[in-house]
Amino acid sequence: MPFVFNEIKYGLVIMSKKAGVAVVGVNGLAGDMLASVLEDDSFTFEHLHLVDADDDAGERRMINGQSLRVEPVSRFDFSQVAVVVLAGTAEFAQQWAPVIRAAGAVIVDTTGTLGGVPVVAEVNPDALTAAKGDGVVSSPDAQVVQAAIVLAALAGMGTLQRVSIATYQSMSTHSKAAVEGLAMQTGKLLNGQPVEKGALDKQAAFNLLPCVTDLDESGACAEERALTAGVKACLAMPALPVLVNSVLVPLFYGTAQMMQVSFEAAPDAKRIGNVLRRAKGIKVLDKSVSGGFPTPITEATGSDHVWVGRIRADAAEPNTIHLWIVSDNLRKGVAINSLKLAELLIKDYL
Repeated sequence: MPFVFNEIKYGLVIMSKKAGVAVVGVNGLAGDMLASVLEDDSFTFEHLHLVDADDDAGERRMINGQSLRVEPVSRFDFSQVAVVVLAGTAEFAQQWAPVIRAAGAVIVDTTGTLGGVPVVAEVNPDALTAAKGDGVVSSPDAQVVQAAIVLAALAGMGTLQRVSIATYQSMSTHSKAAVEGLAMQTGKLLNGQPVEKGALDKQAAFNLLPCVTDLDESGACAEERALTAGVKACLAMPALPVLVNSVLVPLFYGTAQMMQVSFEAAPDAKRIGNVLRRAKGIKVLDKSVSGGFPTPITEATGSDHVWVGRIRADAAEPNTIHLWIVSDNLRKGVAINSLKLAELLIKDYL
């Protein structure tokens, strides 16, 4: 295990674990949110580095009162850090992952392209045990993070029989180009001008898109397949039927899910809210009044929690419950989870 000499007490040099963290790819949507969370949240890593592609390096970010320069990736020495939180494009991740691994650092991958066991900090942190040998941990898609946190809490109420999820995803769950395209299309339409297609196959502004990636033989798109596989892996329930339908909606940020969960036996519907309130990472807003439910914008934006409301039993199937779930996809789904994984790795697993 690598060590650094960084502390002197009582005339003796004390060795401590190498605890440096590098956030790589800070200028994209995910990377920018990672830097923002580090600026205003409680994460305190012993040594922190911001790194990006050479053409995007050089700017400075204020982190915990210190001005940090974004360092060029081609000249950064990854042997000085224990963990790299990797953001950016798939091509960028695939290009630099071998370099990072050769230097001995463990990668927390937010791009979904490097493999590795998907881990949600509140759900399956024990899966980090294999991180040192594997070299890569997957911080899964924000949809998986949101759903898995809620389902893990519900699993304590009884055996899960089936899960059905409809997702309502903002443009930031797709790409920066989709966010910019929505802004441009919205402005043009409000001014009576025709719009161009942009990053997506069809108009995004004032529209709903039921799938945005190529379909497989079963008719499922990549987002639906990723959510199904990620939930099963994080819950360690490979046989659990998980049915997913994904819709891209004309929001810039945030994500929502309408979830139906069936148990083998009818749960006590009155307990569900209390069970969720006690779970880590969850806030409940479930009131029988107008506006007594959370939304991606009003409650979830800027929040470090997953929000749940509209909790109710199915009138026709008493073993099934319905829930409305929202979160800040970039903050909670990407930044908070990946930084928590880096924190856990350094503290308990490396």
